[in-house]
Amino acid sequence: MTRFDIFARIKSIEKFDVVIIGGGASGLGVALDAISRGYKVLLVEKDDFGKGTSSKATKLLHGGVRYLAQGNIGLVYEALRERTNIIKNAPHLSEILPFIIPIYSYWDAIQYYIGLKFYDILAGKKSLGKSEWLSKSCVIEKSPNIKQKGLIGGVMYFDGQFDDTRLCIDLVTTIIKLGGLCINYTEFTSFLGKEKNFDGITILDKLTHQKYEIKSKAIVNASGVYFDKIMAKQHTKSPLQIVPSRGSHVILDRSFLASDHAIMIPKTSDGRVLFLIPWKTVVIIGTTDTVTHKIESDPIATKEDIAFILGNAQEYLTKKPTLSDIKSTYAGLRPLASPKGDGQKTKEISRSHKVLVTNKNLFSILGGKWTTFRKMGEDTLDKIIKSKILPFKPSESANISIITATQIENGNPIHHNLPYTWEYLESIIPLEQVEHVEDLLARRSRCIFIDKKATIQILDAAITLIANIKNKDEKWKIQEKTNFLQFAESF
Repeated sequence: MTRFDIFARIKSIEKFDVVIIGGGASGLGVALDAISRGYKVLLVEKDDFGKGTSSKATKLLHGGVRYLAQGNIGLVYEALRERTNIIKNAPHLSEILPFIIPIYSYWDAIQYYIGLKFYDILAGKKSLGKSEWLSKSCVIEKSPNIKQKGLIGGVMYFDGQFDDTRLCIDLVTTIIKLGGLCINYTEFTSFLGKEKNFDGITILDKLTHQKYEIKSKAIVNASGVYFDKIMAKQHTKSPLQIVPSRGSHVILDRSFLASDHAIMIPKTSDGRVLFLIPWKTVVIIGTTDTVTHKIESDPIATKEDIAFILGNAQEYLTKKPTLSDIKSTYAGLRPLASPKGDGQKTKEISRSHKVLVTNKNLFSILGGKWTTFRKMGEDTLDKIIKSKILPFKPSESANISIITATQIENGNPIHHNLPYTWEYLESIIPLEQVEHVEDLLARRSRCIFIDKKATIQILDAAITLIANIKNKDEKWKIQEKTNFLQFAESF
């Protein structure tokens, strides 16, 4: 369905059941659950789907071993079940990933082995594999680059891995195929109706500059770190606040891990967790957890964050990564929800999501994480139904298979360091609402995340490919290159 077709459909619908502001993980979770119940759904995103935090995750589907250590058993229990749903419904984007925790003291051996056995118990029938003790030689065999001095063994456990923004894009495809509507580069501008009884929103198509009034029975604010900005337009104080946490990651060549097993360091120099994860053709190392008051779509991994990640990785690897080994870096802002006036230490704030009602027809979904995106949507719709705005219909989102618009894999490689073909990229452009080269190289494919230098080398060819398909002129091509090079600085 083209952009023109989507707006034609929008104009043909007198009133939606649910309109959603925000096209990241939480917004798409709401849209998926709403369409699974048979409601009329519209999702609008001011930039591109997954442009912000939802494209900058650690790529893990997990219950959260560290949340277990914090005593947040409810969140872990819920996430362990939801990770299985994603692996079942999106097998082309997800897989089971074994993790090894290297052990250097007998006390750590006892506490992590017992803790992960409890992790297994919480997973129950949704387990992805039983955790087990590994001898020193077995750890070295499975993770040959691990530091051997003082090593006494390790604990292996299992979680999931996925491609975050590709899941975003395939969710859009799935929702539209099921009758919902999702549109990017369309900005929420204001609420319609009375201050305590909204009946819709106004939106702006940022590409054509045309404005639309959208009537809807329920409105959902799923704008992540922009929650406060949306709430300011209804002039009502919220009991909750967003505490943005910057999570930074470093990308290295796969040789630094030399394994298909991930490594989890449960306690770094300042008590945070560090993951070393094989992903596509590279290794992701992260993540930091730093309070920030600067809200932006493309935050950067600071020198301090990068130094922290490299320094702690060097403590546990025999092949020690340095600044010159980095292929790319990225950072995202987690929208953590906290009561106003509470502390600002993000590692102490719960990752549980919250559904907030601040107006008869306005609902906000705060917090959460990718693993529980579907449950976040289900809980939001349950809240709307409980408010008697919509008639009860059961959720079926746990049983929806996520589809992709294209499955072309063979063809001419775009670069020897990037796992894509020109034929694949060409097929994506007309099918997946690609409007800018950034959409193509950051989210429809993951080129800039995998290797920044290689991506810059194929940039001109990618811009020309889009221009030829979408009939763009030379002025557009020049502007796209300028914009992308500026965007690439955040990596």
